[in-house]
Amino acid sequence: MAEPKSINASDLSIQPTELKFRFELRKNIPVTLSLHNPGQEKVAFKVKTTSPKKYCVRPSSGVVEPGATKDVQVIMQAQREYPPTLADCKDKFLVQTVKVSPKVSEITPDLFDGASGSNIKQSKLRVVLVGPPKPPSPVPEGVEEETAPSPGGNAFPSDNGERPMETTTAAGVIPSRAQDSKELATITQERNKLRETLNKVEKDKSDIKKRLDLLQLQAEGRSRGDVTQKSLISGPYTLIHLLIVALIAFFLGHYL
Repeated sequence: MAEPKSINASDLSIQPTELKFRFELRKNIPVTLSLHNPGQEKVAFKVKTTSPKKYCVRPSSGVVEPGATKDVQVIMQAQREYPPTLADCKDKFLVQTVKVSPKVSEITPDLFDGASGSNIKQSKLRVVLVGPPKPPSPVPEGVEEETAPSPGGNAFPSDNGERPMETTTAAGVIPSRAQDSKELATITQERNKLRETLNKVEKDKSDIKKRLDLLQLQAEGRSRGDVTQKSLISGPYTLIHLLIVALIAFFLGHYL
């Protein structure tokens, strides 16, 4: 297996020479960038990119001791839709390096923008997306605005009309995850409202059934009462018959 190529144009040996991401939808994709210091002096570095909203670099700057190697993790944050073609990716990274004194242990904001600017070396790395092309996601997304160069000097003029590079930050909120959480919360809220409405309808349905059953029982009770009353009035003996029987009994008892 062939050894990975490295860039030696700067004060550091940089591997790989291009950042290759195996693209997957809605998933963070990490790639490790190895910075080796073959010299006898400390070297400070700073990593910039043309798409700071799309990538997260950890760490984005630091110091590499003589003979040491430092790994930098570059993360493509989860994307919500496929690019038209993977081969058309125009994203690039820039690694700036400068030799520093042995006393330097951390990067200051003006280290790459001050008088040492003439001693700064830089190496460009292009981004390569690997994976089968697929149709764009049907989920509509708002078009993100182009990021303007920061006033602190992080941007630099690009060649061939490319977008300016900007320093990425290690602690960034992933927009796609925040959007997913918001949509999930909205769906959960709507589902709870529908569930409450369904429970209310079921309760109203039960109450109506109970009332219908009660009305039916009352109607049946009244019907039975009317039948009994009619039976007493229209029985086999009427009131006249009873009076005749009473008179006969009176005369028989009086004269016998």
